[in-house]
Amino acid sequence: MEPQLGKEVMPNPRWTHDRKFVKNFSGVVGVDEAGRGCLAGPVVAGCVILPKKFFTEAKNRKRVEKINDSKQFDESTRAKLFEEIRCLMEEGKMFGATGSASVLEIEEHNIVGATCLAMQRAMEQASVNSRSMWKPTRNQPADLFASGEQENTGWQVLVDGRPMKRLCFVHDGLVKGDTISLAVAMASLLAKVTRDREMRELGDVFPAYGFSSNKGYGAPVHIDALRQYGPCDHHRPRFLRNLMNETGREELHTFEQTQLSLI
Repeated sequence: MEPQLGKEVMPNPRWTHDRKFVKNFSGVVGVDEAGRGCLAGPVVAGCVILPKKFFTEAKNRKRVEKINDSKQFDESTRAKLFEEIRCLMEEGKMFGATGSASVLEIEEHNIVGATCLAMQRAMEQASVNSRSMWKPTRNQPADLFASGEQENTGWQVLVDGRPMKRLCFVHDGLVKGDTISLAVAMASLLAKVTRDREMRELGDVFPAYGFSSNKGYGAPVHIDALRQYGPCDHHRPRFLRNLMNETGREELHTFEQTQLSLI
């Protein structure tokens, strides 16, 4: 049903949530990740900085009215929302960045440690992009991970989910934050689209695994390719070991990692 003339369309509830936060802060910082549960590829984090001024411009509210958790959209819609976020950043209305942790880092630090490393890199780069308008604050041992006790830096820093004990910067967790907070939802879109594009590029080199469509998750075509060809150098050894242990599947044949395109 079309909205009646003369009646204002309700704002995005994620805009409303963050706008209320900035009444007492200089702005809101949102952080989220993509690819945490995949069998292959890096884990990518996004960080978005929304200064208080962002919420004073009516045009911005209109431009972000469709922003939501990246999982709520198909690939085409995510790409359009990603471009809108990119335009807002180029115009200096807001700031953001992505960071990633490699397969080797996932193997070394496990997925939680690697996710925190990706988030740290995204937060540091977003700060640089903001010309230090916001600077991440390192946790102090005494107040490490004390929920709801952020150091008063003038900014509210929200990470999707529960607080990350291994993330070195002060933050609060927000369960389902990508559906509640505009900054976190934007961060989820940055992370998801960036990672999906990387996986499509890997799909061109290793087409047998279906990376272009499954993005490294354990889809049947991906599992079947692992059985037939074994892993490539972009698969996560720790995850493959867990897969075999948890499902009781026949052991995947070990092949030397190859850079060759599989046909």
